[in-house]
Amino acid sequence: MKITNFILATMVFVLCLNAQAGLLLNYSQLATKDLDEMNQLVNDKIKESKKSYSGKNVPLKEALQAIYSRPNDDDMIDKIVGPVRTNLDELEAWEKTVSQLTDEAVNALKHTKPFKPVVQVTYAIFLENLMSEMKPFLKDGGFERKIVERIANAKIEITDAAKGERKLRMMKGTDSPSDIATKLLSENPVVAKKVAAPTESSAETSTSQQ
Repeated sequence: MKITNFILATMVFVLCLNAQAGLLLNYSQLATKDLDEMNQLVNDKIKESKKSYSGKNVPLKEALQAIYSRPNDDDMIDKIVGPVRTNLDELEAWEKTVSQLTDEAVNALKHTKPFKPVVQVTYAIFLENLMSEMKPFLKDGGFERKIVERIANAKIEITDAAKGERKLRMMKGTDSPSDIATKLLSENPVVAKKVAAPTESSAETSTSQQ
């Protein structure tokens, strides 16, 4: 029994150590950074990626997470995300990285016990910003829609502690990312692709071939 308790305690301790390991900075720390500081963060991570012999996408993943975890009231995302996406595209890792970061955020918000409220809010903001950027592409029914559907299906519930954290620091409420995702999907149904009608010449060609 003592051994079992020791193993369980060790597992909890390790989990707690890793509770913030996936985040470079939390939303509160990121909110204080201006455009120059965020550009510096992005450039540093791109340089780190280029110098790496393996795992080149890891620094880029950290940069992308930081970009989307920063409150976007000043629309900074559009100004700084381009170089990170370009480098991830060159590694053919954009969709994979976005998918991994989405899963990380969803899992943290579904299993909140090891995570402090500030971390929970950071992951919620990440998902909010990600969905906001994906909104124009939802009607296409492609990768972006699948990501938003994944968030909707997760049925995330924001804890009272996280709601209080964000309201205290930002004077702003926190809606469930799943509720936001569900609303976005209903407002942006997939547009059926029109099949071009055969032209007169193509119809004649088809007839002649028969």
